[in-house]
Amino acid sequence: MRIIFIIQILIFNLFTISAQYINTDSLLIFPGFDKPVTLSEFDSILLIAPETELRPGDLLYYEQQTTKGSHLPELFSFPCTGKVISRFGPRSGRMHTGTDIKMNKGDTIYAAFHGIVTRARYYYGYGNMVSIDHGNNIETSYSHLSLILVSPGENINMGQAVGLAGSTGRATTNHLHFEIRENKKPFDPELVFDFETGTIRSEVAVTNNLSELHQMLKPAGYGTNEPVPRHYTVKYGDSLWKISRRFKTTVSSLCTLNNLNENSVLRIGMVLKLY
Repeated sequence: MRIIFIIQILIFNLFTISAQYINTDSLLIFPGFDKPVTLSEFDSILLIAPETELRPGDLLYYEQQTTKGSHLPELFSFPCTGKVISRFGPRSGRMHTGTDIKMNKGDTIYAAFHGIVTRARYYYGYGNMVSIDHGNNIETSYSHLSLILVSPGENINMGQAVGLAGSTGRATTNHLHFEIRENKKPFDPELVFDFETGTIRSEVAVTNNLSELHQMLKPAGYGTNEPVPRHYTVKYGDSLWKISRRFKTTVSSLCTLNNLNENSVLRIGMVLKLY
């Protein structure tokens, strides 16, 4: 037994010593990484990505990313065709942060623009959900899918199938809940998409961001609702949980933004950051 134990120590030391030295010929440079990595390290990151999810802009690079500081992409395509059954804006005392489009189960849902998948899994009330980072701080998401067809980290082309319509999560009928966000702030998808005519609004081509597009279209008579407010004033009966549900965020996010913890007592009149 003593001999076996000594052999085990020698083997362990051998591997420990050898692990301190890396053949520089085996190091590879991947766009998006701060320093060279080995192929096995890169493979390990890809293997854990579906579980941990990729944050927008992290690790991987995609050629179709929109140029920083450019106009909004002029070639957005529709994620699906169908009748709008619930618009962006306040709904039943809560904020509805996207547009609901009636679908049949199994209808194909398409990417609205080039990008990289940052989330592709079941996500609370959204059900099966796909999120795509399009660069320039723009992200779209597609929820209540019956089937997800892409994986986190995957490069996506505009018009590529990302899932099939369904009613997973908190949904009473088969439909697509479609969101578009800028700097994590949700905006009305109907600022970009005219679902009635099946066209992209012409103003998209001459604006720099969604905030500017909102200000341009609001006085033009389009029935777009206000974007989600940046701050919220606490009212009687509010709690972190109620506020997080109303504005489609999380308690942990509210706590981080406002230097609170989950047991903090909210005071009436307190102003909370929402994003």
